[in-house]
Amino acid sequence: MQLVPGPRGWTRAALAGALVLILAACGGKPAEPLDHNGSAPEYTPVTITHAHGATILTAIPKRIVALGNQWLDTVQALGITPIAYIDPLTAAGSAPPPWEPATLESAKPLDTTTALPAQLAPLHPDLILADPFLADATTYTDLTKVAPTIPGLAKAAATPWPDLLRALGRAVHHEPAAEKLITDLNSRITAIPQRNPTLKSKTFTITWLSAPTQLLVLTDPQDATNTLLTQLGMTIPTHLTTPTGHLPLPPNRLPELDADLLLAAYSPGLDETYRALPGFTALPAVQKNAVVFLTTEELSTLNQPTPLALPHLLDKLEPALAHAAA
Repeated sequence: MQLVPGPRGWTRAALAGALVLILAACGGKPAEPLDHNGSAPEYTPVTITHAHGATILTAIPKRIVALGNQWLDTVQALGITPIAYIDPLTAAGSAPPPWEPATLESAKPLDTTTALPAQLAPLHPDLILADPFLADATTYTDLTKVAPTIPGLAKAAATPWPDLLRALGRAVHHEPAAEKLITDLNSRITAIPQRNPTLKSKTFTITWLSAPTQLLVLTDPQDATNTLLTQLGMTIPTHLTTPTGHLPLPPNRLPELDADLLLAAYSPGLDETYRALPGFTALPAVQKNAVVFLTTEELSTLNQPTPLALPHLLDKLEPALAHAAA
C-alpha cells in the first residue's frame, strides 16, 4: 500500500495504514506496575474520562493490552510490559523501532486480520488501552465486553503524550513516576531554545520522499507534525505555507526548500535517492549541516509523539537544531 498524506498533512492513521501488519504470536507475561515490590498496594477506584465516556477501574491492572503505538509506548515508559499489543509501526519482517524496549519480546503481538475481542478474551486482560484509530465507538463497545477499556482521551486523532502518561499513572497508581517523566522530558525540550535563542528567528521544512519522484512538503502550520518545532519558536517559510496541508514539489523546485532546518523523511530505501535529488547539496540547510533524515516510523512519531520516541527524536534533532540556529 502506498503511503499518502491526509487532508491536513500526515496523520498516524495514514502512516500506519502504509505498514503491513503480519504479526506472529509469542508468549506474554503479566504487566507489573513500577515499584510493585511483590505486594499489591491498596487501590482507590479511578475514573478515566475519554472520547467514548468514562472507564472505572476498581483494582490495579496487572494484565494490560496496548493497541496502537501511543498507548504501547506510554505503558512501556512507565516500566510496564503489556501481555499483548498491536504495533502499527512494525511492518512484516521489519525490526522494531529503536526506542522499543527489548522486554516487549515477551508480549504477544496480535493479528489485525482477526477480530480483536476473540483474540483478547482467552488472554484475560484486566485493562485494554486502544489508540483512536483502533477504537471507534463500535470497536470500543466490543472491547469493553472483554475488559475495561480506555481509548483515546479525546476525539482528536492523537492524544498529547503528557495526558496519556497522567491517565495511565492514575490507573496504575503511579502518578509521581508519570509526572517525573513529563517534567524531565519537557525540561529537555525547553532547554533547546534556551541554549539556542536564535531558533526563534529560524525556519524549518518537513518533507517526505514517498516515491523516487514524489516529494511532499508539509505546509500547514497547524498540523500536529509541526508541534515540536513550533514549540521551539521556529516557523515554516511563508512561501511554503498553504491551507492544503501538503504540497507536491517537483524536482526542479527543490531550491524552494530554503529553510534553516530541513527534515528529510523517506520511504524505505529512499534515503540515498533523497540525497541524490538535483540541487540537494546546494540547499541552505545542507550547507549548514542542519538536515535530519527520518524514517517513516520517525515521521509518524513526530506527528504523534510518545514518551519513548521523543527522546530518540531529540537525539537526532538537537545537533541539527544547533547548526540551524548558528
